Amino acid sequence: MIQNFTLIEHKIHTIFLLSGYSNKNLSFRIKNVGVNDMNNLGDILKETRQKKQLSQLETAEDICSQSTLSEIEHNKYIPNTQLLINLCQRLSINFKDLVLSENFKVCKEKYFNQKVKSFYKSCDYHALNAFLNRPTVTETVQTSKQTQAYYLYLSICAIHLDNGLDQAKEFLKLSLACAGRSRSQTTLTRIGNIILAYVYSQQGLRTSAYRQITLALKDISTIKYEENLNLVFYITALSYFQLSKFSLSIKTIEEGIHFSLNNNSHFILLNDLYLMANIAEVIKQNNYHLNIKKFNIFNNLVHNHIYENIK
Repeated sequence: MIQNFTLIEHKIHTIFLLSGYSNKNLSFRIKNVGVNDMNNLGDILKETRQKKQLSQLETAEDICSQSTLSEIEHNKYIPNTQLLINLCQRLSINFKDLVLSENFKVCKEKYFNQKVKSFYKSCDYHALNAFLNRPTVTETVQTSKQTQAYYLYLSICAIHLDNGLDQAKEFLKLSLACAGRSRSQTTLTRIGNIILAYVYSQQGLRTSAYRQITLALKDISTIKYEENLNLVFYITALSYFQLSKFSLSIKTIEEGIHFSLNNNSHFILLNDLYLMANIAEVIKQNNYHLNIKKFNIFNNLVHNHIYENIK
């Protein structure tokens, strides 16, 4: 899918180049940090913490020392998988929160679109669902693209509210029907495809999930880049994870990270690493046999000797 990773290899190393480990139950010392202006893992954790309006002390409480978190944020250490999971959970990183870099417009009214954006960003799915069902909102949804976005948001609400997967599936089908039969898939359509794949994966419908994954990823590296496309790789990997296809999940995460960095973006990167860390823990806890040497980033994150000492 993404064939040439050479141009961005130094950026990957910015995040994951390891030179041994110190305080092995917590984190690993890294070197060669700060290549060019790449935002690496420590920067992303710090930025996320600040957006959540949490202090270092609040974030580190009962997880690690404040000094350890400070050194992670200053890119002196890379957290091990369990520490990364704990920090991400403290920062409210959630598999089901399908964050968007840019929200889609559901109608012509600027105020209504801003309300949708606000509810979605704050993950207030009850309020978003109620707002979308207001007659004053529905009557302003006019174009096929607006209708497509409207049903997409309703589907995401359904996923979060009472685990309404069947209802989410119906909303997604309505959303995709609005796309018509155009040969060129928009970002909105690809996201609809991949969220439908995620729903299918949660229901254990492998063939249907794979079909939607194929549609979502088709020629994705050849189209005009938008940050929301990063989400397609993440949800693909999440869908494979739901289906216990761990190798495919790791492979897709790595492709997604390369895709993001190749476009000078770190949107959804922390979610990617959180998912990768969870996969590592599942593999470890269940003694699954997996050839990690073929995965560059994953292999560095859970490098053989270090991985054996994660607690």
